Amino acid sequence: MNKLREYKYWLLYAAVFTLPMYMRLNNIVLGIFVITAILDSMFFLRTFTIKDILSKAWPVLVFFGLSVMASFYEFELASFKLLEKYWSFLLIPMVIIPDRVSFSKRRNQIFLSLLWGCVATLLICYGNVIWEMITKGEPIDYFFRWRHVGHQFTEIADTHPTYLGIFVVTSILYLIQTKIIGPSLKILLFFFLILGLFQLASRMALLLFVIFFLFLITTKVKELRWQITALVLGILACSAIFLTFGSRYMEDRIFSKESVLDDKRVERWKVSYEIFKEHPYFGVGYAEIKALRKAKYIENDFPLAAASEYNAHNQFLEYLSTNGALGGFVYTIALFYLLLVSVKRKDPLYTYIFFFFILANFTESTMVRIKGIEYFAVFATIFLCHPTDHKEPDEYIYNT
Repeated sequence: MNKLREYKYWLLYAAVFTLPMYMRLNNIVLGIFVITAILDSMFFLRTFTIKDILSKAWPVLVFFGLSVMASFYEFELASFKLLEKYWSFLLIPMVIIPDRVSFSKRRNQIFLSLLWGCVATLLICYGNVIWEMITKGEPIDYFFRWRHVGHQFTEIADTHPTYLGIFVVTSILYLIQTKIIGPSLKILLFFFLILGLFQLASRMALLLFVIFFLFLITTKVKELRWQITALVLGILACSAIFLTFGSRYMEDRIFSKESVLDDKRVERWKVSYEIFKEHPYFGVGYAEIKALRKAKYIENDFPLAAASEYNAHNQFLEYLSTNGALGGFVYTIALFYLLLVSVKRKDPLYTYIFFFFILANFTESTMVRIKGIEYFAVFATIFLCHPTDHKEPDEYIYNT
């Protein structure tokens, strides 16, 4: 049974490793991890209580509660289907918290799994780009053409460019702080991950990276001199490649003022806010939100949003429309609690992660997509595993 416990940890590493890539593979690995962890808890961890799990992991568990509420406005068998993708909010804390000290000690391995998962995913995507360019006889200046960036770039790995971008930024946050990876490999990884951010063409991911970079060069130059130098070199090298081979599509997608000002996302937010005003206390639930939002998109002349069934693209408005004021309140309290606790613990890595997660949620509804749900559930739960009387086994380069 000791092997069962060790398998449990490796299965979590595998689940985090596959998080940036193929959704079905990731779901299978995560499911096997949950089953293995449940068996391990039944055989070895008999001392934990439900109260203990609730008291430690409530900032994650509350989102499962909101999902149950939004799914069962009308008690029907179909309601269980609506709840399907939100189980990670419940199951991940329930299988990790009982063994929280052991998982806390493996924090570095978990972040390393995400880092190498991002590297593997980008390698798959770049391998496909190179193959297509060779087989189709495309010149090298097609490298940054529209068919090799954004959604077209990540389609081969069955992932979304914005979410992969968030995972890449998280990996850079971890990489710059950890001592586990040597300088030479760090420099290579910085260049590769930054190049990947350009190729993903996600404005939000690039914005998060720029905010982090500006913070470093204004506050941490002495502590992180060579890491910042490596980042600068990586940015310059990737910018040179972009300026040499970048297409007009890439320039318009990332840098043009028109692409930002013409984005109707802010106008579409009004649709979700109108739904909230019509159902202010408990929202409309999952069963009704798509139909109501689609009708209002048509009413407000957003045909593309209606045809694509866009969500709110703002997580706060997502909870306001589906769960009402209760959902908005719970969302705000839980995320700001995590952020404030990370600041109090002087944990710079998680402070950045939670702060950037909040920023990303201004333009993305990350907690209605499986990858966003799993990312939050795993990393927030690992953060909550940290006992107040348990010193982290691996030191970081600096503290805020």
